[in-house]
Amino acid sequence: MNVIMESLGDPVWQIGGGILLLVLSAGVVLFHGANAASTAVPAGSQPSSAIASPHGGSSPSSTSIPLPTPLPSPSPSPTPIPRLTLSPAQVLTTFCDAIDQQDLNTAWAQYAKALQKERAAPPPFLVRITIVHCRVDDVSDTSSTGFLLLKTIGPNGYSDDYERPFRFMLSVEDGAWKIAQIARCLSDGCLDATTSVVP
Repeated sequence: MNVIMESLGDPVWQIGGGILLLVLSAGVVLFHGANAASTAVPAGSQPSSAIASPHGGSSPSSTSIPLPTPLPSPSPSPTPIPRLTLSPAQVLTTFCDAIDQQDLNTAWAQYAKALQKERAAPPPFLVRITIVHCRVDDVSDTSSTGFLLLKTIGPNGYSDDYERPFRFMLSVEDGAWKIAQIARCLSDGCLDATTSVVP
């Protein structure tokens, strides 16, 4: 008996016994987990409402457990953009064409009424940005915002012949899309330049 006890004290036997114990423990856990999973009711299925008894009725110990019915989650619907005679893309294209043809009346007609007042009292020469060339960059019939590339004469008559991106925002006025805001876009964002930019 002493020989058996001494050999069990050997580290090889202790490691082997530990591994065997872990394997057996894992087997017991898996066995119980498999049994529990086989008796669970799958999500979305209804359990039977009663177990039939030999007397034709229901077993008094069985009950019906109703499962909650998930409600459909409402998805937000985007506000539809109004369909008018001219789409936002057509208004901005008309504006660009008018600038390039030096048709200032048509260019100004694309502005909202509040901005058309600027024509009567243009911004001072020290801050005025006059558009001399326009090219459509990114416009859409389904967005009230578009980007145009403009060549301008800046404050104090400065000109470098570069196209720069400007963001044009439109709004509906008297049943038509009109330019309501202009922002000059730089690498770190767009700055409102509505009161400075004129055709």
